[in-house]
Amino acid sequence: MKVSPLQSFAGPKLRATIRGNESPSAFSLVELMVACAVLAMLLGLISMAIRQMAGGIQTSSAKVNAFQSARTGFEAVNRTLSLATLNTYWDYFDSDRKPRGTNTNFTPALYGRQSDLHFLITNSSFTIQSGLEPVGHAAFFQAPLGYFTNTSTANPPGSLNPCGLFVAFGNDPSKPDVAGLPNRPRFRLYEWLPSSESLMVDPNLGRITNAGWISPTNALHPLAENVIAFVVRVPSSEEGVFSKSATNYGWDSLTTWTGNRQPAQMHQLPPLVDVTMVAIEEAAANRLLGDSSSAASAATALGIPDLATLFASASSYESDLATLERGLSSKSIPYRVFTTTVPLRGSRWSP
Repeated sequence: MKVSPLQSFAGPKLRATIRGNESPSAFSLVELMVACAVLAMLLGLISMAIRQMAGGIQTSSAKVNAFQSARTGFEAVNRTLSLATLNTYWDYFDSDRKPRGTNTNFTPALYGRQSDLHFLITNSSFTIQSGLEPVGHAAFFQAPLGYFTNTSTANPPGSLNPCGLFVAFGNDPSKPDVAGLPNRPRFRLYEWLPSSESLMVDPNLGRITNAGWISPTNALHPLAENVIAFVVRVPSSEEGVFSKSATNYGWDSLTTWTGNRQPAQMHQLPPLVDVTMVAIEEAAANRLLGDSSSAASAATALGIPDLATLFASASSYESDLATLERGLSSKSIPYRVFTTTVPLRGSRWSP
């Protein structure tokens, strides 16, 4: 066969291509099978990554939604508490440290702060609606919310309402008893809000009776589910000057005279209060609480059997909070701690 000059100088492959009598190389069956296997592995890894990403997004969304109720309730607490008022004024008292009231034989002897209202922060027990157990601290006060239930009378805006904020364990009193929808006992953050017409002043005292107006046995509204702690602290006061650190639990504006001097709390709002709230996930409550019959048994199930004794002394606030967090962590319970400082707008502080 005659070879052209171009073919004589080309390599074997080039000569074959030029001649056109050889086919180009192709993948073998084994190579195709290996490529398919690699592609399948890559698709599996990509699918797994997408599932994990979707699961992570779903879990994050669930966690955000789980504490949305607590976050909303916490904001409602701060908003309502900031509106507390005493409407303090200056007036005369008799030698028994009592205001004029309806006493026609009143003889002025002392001059001091006076208020017809009451502001109380307490961690003591108080009467509550049947079936509920109060847990931790509570705040009771009056605020100009203008909430009325009597629609047959003129209801001026900004009228005062009795208010209460606290955590209690038990069934939700606002939830109807419907078959198939169990009213499960839970820790809940409650707001006590009777209508304005229920707020009365004792004419003989010229003010609300000491703690007698506090009766959260109705008009209870749950603000948030699965809130296990509600703590209210007041900054310490020395010589009438507040420090930055909150070191006191409790405040009672109806405290009594000390000799001829009114205590700093008497008929005054503190300028600031620190509020702390701890909430857990509903999934953890479902998993651990079941049908717990009491606050004590529910707290034990959550890993904090000493819940009732925590937050009794403000000097132990940090250690008590750490104890609560350790207990929840021991049961792998997701939780959130909400804390803020609330300025009381109606405070007109004077030493």
